[in-house]
Amino acid sequence: MSIKEKTFDLVNEAKNTAEQLTHDLQQSQTFEQAKSTISNTKERALAVEPASIKLMNLFAVFSLAFMLLSTYFPVMKVMGSSMPLSEMTPTWLFIVAILALCSHLFGVKQSISRGLLLLLLLSITYTVYQQIADMFQAAQMFGSVSTKDILRAVAEGLKYADVGFYLFLASLVLVVIATIKPGYKTNHALWAQLVQ
Repeated sequence: MSIKEKTFDLVNEAKNTAEQLTHDLQQSQTFEQAKSTISNTKERALAVEPASIKLMNLFAVFSLAFMLLSTYFPVMKVMGSSMPLSEMTPTWLFIVAILALCSHLFGVKQSISRGLLLLLLLSITYTVYQQIADMFQAAQMFGSVSTKDILRAVAEGLKYADVGFYLFLASLVLVVIATIKPGYKTNHALWAQLVQ
């Protein structure tokens, strides 16, 4: 049997296996339940009355929108060029921020909205920690580095900070305030329609 024939046999076998798996999946009870759940969720979302949708928690919404906007301003000037924070930020952080913004805007349950804010703050903290740890590890490849040297390097780096850095810090403070601020408003009418 030639290599060409073996290849055709493998392709045909893979095709038959894929067809059998697709058939089995479509016949399974789990697939039907998932289709039914998606259909019910879609019907509930479409049945929401526009009158029950209100814009709420504007301070938190402003803080999150300000944070998202601040990432598009230049963070540092290095050798005549500047780079916005959005180019260095993982996409999943933007997704969490947008989910938190929508959650606060429409007044989803307080535990969900505050949980999303906490997740966002913890994610930002972890990302910054990871960046500092990577810089520290890179610096140690050139010899022993003390904490004093790192603090000096950070202070030196702040000289090159641009407007985006300060806007992001201000928005971060606003998001922390929004996380601990009392007076969260839940849209009970919308929530009741979504979960009924």
